[in-house]
Amino acid sequence: MPFIQLQPHPFTLIPSHPSLPTDLSRSEPKQFVRTALREAVELLDSIPSTFTTDPKPRASPPSQAKVNLLRRWHNLDNKKPEFWVARQSEHVDASTKGTASWSEFEAGLRTDHAEHEMDYTPSVSGVERLLEWSGQDIGEVELDGVIYKDVVFEINLITHSFNPSVLISPRSFISLTISAAYDSPPSQQQTSTKGFITLQIPLRSDPSTTPYSLQQKIASSAPQRTIFANYASVERVSLLPAEPRSIEWTMATTSDAGGSIPQWVQRNWTLGGVPRAVVADVGLFIGWTMRRRGSS
Repeated sequence: MPFIQLQPHPFTLIPSHPSLPTDLSRSEPKQFVRTALREAVELLDSIPSTFTTDPKPRASPPSQAKVNLLRRWHNLDNKKPEFWVARQSEHVDASTKGTASWSEFEAGLRTDHAEHEMDYTPSVSGVERLLEWSGQDIGEVELDGVIYKDVVFEINLITHSFNPSVLISPRSFISLTISAAYDSPPSQQQTSTKGFITLQIPLRSDPSTTPYSLQQKIASSAPQRTIFANYASVERVSLLPAEPRSIEWTMATTSDAGGSIPQWVQRNWTLGGVPRAVVADVGLFIGWTMRRRGSS
């Protein structure tokens, strides 16, 4: 069973942690991170070849960069096919109007990823940290000659709220998040490239697999009437080696909002589904970065 999938995993998936019961045979955190990163890299490297790209790039103001929107159905053994949406955009590496510098991308998307998403995404109304692992304990992870370091490994309860609130219930997502920076070694085609990857894996809480302390924390943090929903995502931000310097931002996600919202509505651009939302995120982030720059 892959880690990065739409169907949520039980809490028995997560690796050993000092606050968790020791009666289960759990994986070591470093090995878990290595396996998850390998899946994320393979998925990101499959973009765009395994996706269908929309013929016309999309605008996402105030970002000056156009956004390529991609989609695919992904078949899994003995499971329903997953609908994935991806986007790619290339941004000038500069602290100027309509774009952001490499340090601003790092500060906004790598550091405190979930908390910053709440800052620039209007629907995100709450982020509660449920569990986290020490990056020092995990250390560096090597994959195919690339060193991943400064690992962030945590589980968050992320809540989205919508208007009108009397008609649309909040959605809460239990998300296992891993983020790591990397430096790619030089090759004949390019000089060294640096970047970071963030992946999110959905979890589900149920009495038989979730430690009681976490059940209580989830129950007290989730708003009334919330519907627990699911999404998985992978994201990579790379500083490209060519001059003038630019930044490539790639993201792919699969999701299910649950409740009474039909899947075909969630997949529809015109009705404000996931494809429109992932494109809008580019402009939301760039706009937020520009405002932060102006207030500093």
